[in-house]
Amino acid sequence: MTRKIIVLFTLLSCITMIPAFAQEAPPAMEAAHNAVAHFLQLDENQVAAWDELYADHKAAEQPIQEAIAELQAQLDELFAEEAPDPTAIGELVLQRRDLGEELAQIHIDYNEAFAGLLSEEQANRLKFIRRANDVQRFIPAFKAFELVRRN
Repeated sequence: MTRKIIVLFTLLSCITMIPAFAQEAPPAMEAAHNAVAHFLQLDENQVAAWDELYADHKAAEQPIQEAIAELQAQLDELFAEEAPDPTAIGELVLQRRDLGEELAQIHIDYNEAFAGLLSEEQANRLKFIRRANDVQRFIPAFKAFELVRRN
């Protein structure tokens, strides 16, 4: 049982580190913002609405991310003990899971609200990018067998 908790703890620790690696410097974020707006052909009103949605999204995420970090610190303390209490660990892991689900829902709501700003053509462009993201991991295999053009 303790081994399963340790594995779960390790997985959750890795998940909490992903946002830190995904953060980009402000100039890169501005360039990414411009690239999205250009590719989707967003008008000024759509860009303004998107900026507001994104700001609200980030503001909603922050307290949950802080709570997750606090839970993580508590878990770290427990695991540093010679004989950590499995019940306490389990309770913290469940709390962490619940917060992760809240965070996921905030992200889903943001994505749905963003999609609601788009015309049908723009929504199709976004779907194209999402499909491309889904298959991106397979591209090196296709390149290896020269089934797609190498860059």
